[in-house]
Amino acid sequence: MASNGIFSVTSSGFKYGQTNFAIRGKSKASVAQITHDGDTVSVSTDGNLGIRFLGIDTPEISFDFPGRRGFLGLNNPAWVDFFTGPDLHAKITKFSPALKEHLNAVIGDGVGIAENHYKHADKGKQNLKKEIEDDMKAAGKTKDDFMFFQAYANEFLDTYGRLLCYLRPHRDNFEGETPATSAIDYNIRQLAGGFATPYFIFPNVDPFIRITNPLDKKIISPDGFWKFMTKASKLKGARDAVKGARNREAGIYNPVDPLRLLPMELRTIARGSKPNRPVIDLGQPGVNKILDPELYFTIENVEDRFYLPGMYTDYFVMAGWEMVKA
Repeated sequence: MASNGIFSVTSSGFKYGQTNFAIRGKSKASVAQITHDGDTVSVSTDGNLGIRFLGIDTPEISFDFPGRRGFLGLNNPAWVDFFTGPDLHAKITKFSPALKEHLNAVIGDGVGIAENHYKHADKGKQNLKKEIEDDMKAAGKTKDDFMFFQAYANEFLDTYGRLLCYLRPHRDNFEGETPATSAIDYNIRQLAGGFATPYFIFPNVDPFIRITNPLDKKIISPDGFWKFMTKASKLKGARDAVKGARNREAGIYNPVDPLRLLPMELRTIARGSKPNRPVIDLGQPGVNKILDPELYFTIENVEDRFYLPGMYTDYFVMAGWEMVKA
């Protein structure tokens, strides 16, 4: 079982990684130096770390193709055949009537769906590349000395072993004040430019608000939740960025060629598995309704959709929320 990074995940979900002895000065530490006590050691890594931006979801460049192992680029003709052929309908046959109707309306005859998704995915990738290159230029740094700053929320890792965070250039890259643009997270830049859809998932609400216990009734009761939302400035900034992009008709919101299928919809269809995260409508503060996962699309604006992992839903209900079934 080989690993080229600090975190890796097998197809069965087993998480593992590879590390080295910690560094002391300019050389590797001794065994005595890395053993802090009987249950702690210090390590370093020569491997890679994947980072998944919190709060956003860009169109997929590639994804697991139904019936095959491994990712396949959305520009591959096989995806065109999938969205225009009978396999698509077989994948969504177990979805609720309402969700099937929604997806069929979005996809239509399937012509252009894969091409549209790949085009917006590539635009998102190219913009992120440009943003990083512009920051490096502004800092006068190269790939050898440019540093990132990560701000984490409640959860550090996703199921693929990637770090979950808000990412921006580290201020130590710059002499004096950090340029205004470079002080903005790449997450927000992608939303503001219309290159990404929002994807807000509890309990990763805001990296600058500490959540000691995500099951605390002060947070998950209806009153507590809505009060907590008013303090989540990072979440508000992200939602405002989406509204601004839509009002400017930027990127995926361009009425001439908008993104037709959301990234989470593409993944759901390709897997043939129903959406599994109930959703709260942030556009209706004070309401104590949690919508069935298959009703996410009934919330018109994507920035108003706040998803709950299934493991938390029962606790929210016990704290006073009401489930709305599909």
